[in-house]
Amino acid sequence: MKRIAVLSLVVVLSLGWSIASKAQGVSIPDDPRQSQKAAIKQQKAIQKYNKAQQKAQRNAEKKQQKAIEKYNKAQQKAQEKQLKNANLPTKHAS
Repeated sequence: MKRIAVLSLVVVLSLGWSIASKAQGVSIPDDPRQSQKAAIKQQKAIQKYNKAQQKAQRNAEKKQQKAIEKYNKAQQKAQEKQLKNANLPTKHAS
């Protein structure tokens, strides 16, 4: 029973891999018009991908800049607090 289950699992997985590999294979059409359309479609997909990457990069840069500003502001507040505490007179315990 276990052998049959393992064999059927192997067959199912191999079929899944073969279908997935066929779906990934991009063939060049024989018709020049179709090949031109495919090339244009490919270029548009690349442009769309590049645009999304640029947008993600800009957003990451903005987040990083905001984090730097937040850090600098916190450092400045800590410095001001330290200076304020340094200028206060010390209390003497009698």
